[in-house]
Amino acid sequence: MAQDNPYMFPVRPGEKNYLSGTMGEMRGAHFHAGIDIKTSGITGLKIYAAADGYVSRIKVDGGGYGNALYIAHPQLGTTTVYGHLLQYNNEIADYVLTEQYHRKSFSVDLYPERSAFPVKKGDVVALSGNSGSSGGPHLHFEIRDNSQRPTNPLDLGFSEIKDNISPTVQRIGLKTLSKDSRINHQFGFFEFTPSRVQNEYTVSKVIEVHGKLGVLLMGYDRLNGASNRNGIPHLRMDVDSVRVIDITIDKVPFAISRDVLCYRDYQIKARENKSFRKLYIDDGNELEVFKNQINRGIIHITDTLIHDVQITLNDAHGNTSVVNMKLKGTYPEVHAIGNDENFKPFRHMILDNTLVFMGKKADNNGYFAHVYANRMSYELSSGYYVNDYSVYLWDLRTGIPDSIELCGEMIYPKLEMTVPSNTEFRYFKDEFDLHFYSKTLFDTLYLKTDYMDELMDNREIFEISEDIYPLKKNMIVRLKPKLQYQHKDKISAYHTTDLKNFSHQGGVWKKDRFEFYTRTLGKYTLLPDTIAPKIRVVQQNSDHFRCYITDERSGIKDYELTINGQWILMNYDPKRNYIWSEKLEKSKPFSGNLELKVRDNVNNEKIYQTTIN
Repeated sequence: MAQDNPYMFPVRPGEKNYLSGTMGEMRGAHFHAGIDIKTSGITGLKIYAAADGYVSRIKVDGGGYGNALYIAHPQLGTTTVYGHLLQYNNEIADYVLTEQYHRKSFSVDLYPERSAFPVKKGDVVALSGNSGSSGGPHLHFEIRDNSQRPTNPLDLGFSEIKDNISPTVQRIGLKTLSKDSRINHQFGFFEFTPSRVQNEYTVSKVIEVHGKLGVLLMGYDRLNGASNRNGIPHLRMDVDSVRVIDITIDKVPFAISRDVLCYRDYQIKARENKSFRKLYIDDGNELEVFKNQINRGIIHITDTLIHDVQITLNDAHGNTSVVNMKLKGTYPEVHAIGNDENFKPFRHMILDNTLVFMGKKADNNGYFAHVYANRMSYELSSGYYVNDYSVYLWDLRTGIPDSIELCGEMIYPKLEMTVPSNTEFRYFKDEFDLHFYSKTLFDTLYLKTDYMDELMDNREIFEISEDIYPLKKNMIVRLKPKLQYQHKDKISAYHTTDLKNFSHQGGVWKKDRFEFYTRTLGKYTLLPDTIAPKIRVVQQNSDHFRCYITDERSGIKDYELTINGQWILMNYDPKRNYIWSEKLEKSKPFSGNLELKVRDNVNNEKIYQTTIN
C-alpha cells in the first residue's frame, strides 16, 4: 500500500493479489466501475472494510452486484462498494434476513441508520462470493467520491497489485468522417496492424489521407500474474507534436456510463464484433473523460505534407506504450485503385452520414448514377474505382434517396426518414408507430424499416432499422399486428438477430396494438408463451428446500414458497436457475404443507406441493 493511501486492500491485505478486471473497461452498455479482485476461483475469503466508516447501503439482488455492501467514509468523503459477496458478517446478515422476511422479498435495497453498523478499517464485513451477474468467484471493489462517481482504486497504488506490463495494441483504425474524406484513396473504415518492438508500435507504411479523419484503437492492458485483458485508462494523441486529445477514464458518473456506446464504435462492434475505441469525440458523446482536445480530436488534413501521429497509452501503474504512424496528405483522385485484396464489394451501406453504394464497372456503364431524392433527380459521379467497381458516395444530409439508378439497375435503399437527435419525434406507418423521446438518440438516425410475415411459422417480423445505431434512452414501439393471435394475454415482444433466437422484451396490448419500450433497434416479433415454468426439486426436508426453476421462453418473473401459509425466504441465483431456502428461525424445523409457486413473465404458473413431516 502506498504511504499516503488511506485504504486497506479488501482481500488478503498485505499479500500479492491479482485482478480479472480494471476500472473503465468497456462492458456491454457501460464502463466497468471498479476493480475485480481474483479469489483463487473459490468463495468464502474474508472481506475487510477498507477504511473507518459505517454501512450506508445493503443491496441483495439476483443480478448486478448480487449481494453488495456499501460503506461510507465521512472522514475521506468517499464510499467503498463490495460486490458479488457470498454472505455478510453475522450482524449485518441477521439485519438483512429480518428485512427480507419483513418485506417478503429476496431482493432488497436497504439504507440502515448511520449508527446501525459502524465499522473500523480491517473489520471483516463479509465473505467473497459469486453472486449476481458474476462470471466466476471474485470481489468487485469500488471507491466512489462524494458525488457517488466511481474513481480508479489503482490510482492509490495498492502494493498488493503488481504491474510492470505495458498496454498491448492490437489494431489501429482510421475512419473517414465526411463524404469527401479518403484513406488510401478510399472511403470508409480501415484497419492497420502495427509492428512491435518492446513497448513501441509502428504502422510501417505511410497512409495517404485527405479530409476529416477519426483515429481508433483496439487494445488491452494486462497485469502481472493474470491473463485477463483489461481496460486502458489513459490515452492521448499528438499530431505533429501538438496534443489533439487526452482521454483519462478516472471518474465515470453512472448517469452517462451508457455513453460508452459512442466511445466504442457501435457500427464496427455490431457488424464485425470488434471493440475499437474512438480517439475523437463523436456527436452525442457527453462523457467527461476528455481532459484536453482540439477540434474534438478529429484530424483534418487538406495539404500534401507528411504528418506524424503518436498515440500514447498508460495504465494506472505508469506503464507506457507508444504507437507511431505517418499520414501523408494526398488530394483525392477518381481513378482505378487497382487490386485491393481487402476490398469487399457490397450493394449499399450507411457509414455515419454517408450512403455508400457501388456497381460492377463495365464499358457501357457510364460514369454517373442517378439519385432520386427530394422529388428531384441528381446526377452523381463515381467517387473512385476499385477492383472493377465504381463506388459512389451520397451525403444523406442532402436528402433521403427514394431510389438510385446505377448501371441499368435500380437500387432501393428503403430509407424512410431522418430522425434527429435531441428532438422528440413520432413516426407513423401501417405496421407500427415509433415514438422517439428527445434523449433517445445519441446522434441522427436514418430510419429504415421493413415488415415480413412468415406464414409457415405464423410469425410476423417488424424491422426497425439496423442495430447499428446506439440508443441512449428508451423509445416506444407500437406494433399494429396483421396476424390473429390466440391467448393474447400470453403474447410478448421479442428481439431477434437471426430469426432463430429470441430475447424477451415484454409489452402490453392496448386495444389492437401492442406497445413496448426498448433501447435496441433491429427486428422484433410477437410470440406466445403458453408453457408454465419447470420445477426440479433437489432437496426437501425439515431443514432445507432447494430446486431448479426454468422457463423456456419469456423467463422467470417471480416465485414464492410457503409452508402452512407462512412465507419462506428463497435465495435466487439466476445464473444457475437455482433457489434455496433460508430460515428466519434456524432451529425451527420445516413441517406441514409446502407450496412453491413459480410464474413466468406472462404469468404462466407452476405449482409444486408436498408435505414435510
